[in-house]
Amino acid sequence: MGRPVVTGPVRESELGVGAPPIRDCVYATAGWGIHDDRWMGALRTVGLEPRAISLGRDVRDAADLRSEVEAAAHGRLPVLAGPLHTVTRPLAGIAAPVVGLSWGYDFDELTGRDASWLSGLDGLMVDSRANQAAAVIYGVPEARITFLPWGIDLDRFTVGGPRVAPADLGLPDDAKLLVSLRAHETLYHVGDIVSAFVRSSSDVPTAALVIGHGGALTDSLRAVVREAGLDHRVRFLGTVPERDLAALLRGATAYVTASRADGTSVTLLQAMACGTPVIASDTAGNRGWVTDGESGLLFPVGDVGALEACLRRACHDDLTALSDRARSTVEREADWTANLARLRRAIDEASRP
Repeated sequence: MGRPVVTGPVRESELGVGAPPIRDCVYATAGWGIHDDRWMGALRTVGLEPRAISLGRDVRDAADLRSEVEAAAHGRLPVLAGPLHTVTRPLAGIAAPVVGLSWGYDFDELTGRDASWLSGLDGLMVDSRANQAAAVIYGVPEARITFLPWGIDLDRFTVGGPRVAPADLGLPDDAKLLVSLRAHETLYHVGDIVSAFVRSSSDVPTAALVIGHGGALTDSLRAVVREAGLDHRVRFLGTVPERDLAALLRGATAYVTASRADGTSVTLLQAMACGTPVIASDTAGNRGWVTDGESGLLFPVGDVGALEACLRRACHDDLTALSDRARSTVEREADWTANLARLRRAIDEASRP
């Protein structure tokens, strides 16, 4: 779009005496979490050294974000920015090339709003086919859209290897572990998982619910469990370190996610790679990876009764055939190392004059 090609980092001498050195690209986000760590790692893997700027951590508001990013990009460095509605939008129209990074749920947040600014981005990365189609409807040229599904390390997340045993969590040896690892926020409907578990608890007495992560709703989730008298069958683990995830997922009877919206859920893919049966909300993003009754079980978002039925099935039925097909799917489509080439290509395309 008439901008200079990025040939390397801007040097201190280009900015004036005493100015901080600028790196190869700018990564703009809101807050900070595991996905940001993954993006930073991905950028370094493809040969870039990003300058990270976070709304809420490094700058106070959208105006400050725009000012800080413009200064860091120096009019020439590519800027990768997301979520779309909070971070990318304030950066639309700056002098530097801007590549929007969709976080999946942000397309839901754009519904009913003016999203014509999307068409002016130099590039857009989406991690689901549904959002790719939505971007086209919003006017983004197909040539500027990169489908980059979150992938995983298939050498780490394998069917074989160490696995967490129920006894490791202080549970009976015959306990069937139902694992949830999404944040305890409204978007992710972890409360539906807890409610479905409570409702099925009398019919599946060996089932145990293992809840990772945390958030604003943690205390209320604990209260529901306590009021149901099920503390002895529920474990709240907090944030599970990445190095421990594979063993936990291998030991699970099923991995459960009830999110209202997703692009590509990394943890869902990790569970599939470990040969763990998956139970997922029927969202466009999840349907991109899970076919109901073939590679996992889907249920309508917010339908606790349907989710309860899925939990029962996971505890009573042999779902090996489903998990085998799920593993094949991630082997074919979710190899992060192979997918990373698309990231560098998209940045280079966006930076061309």
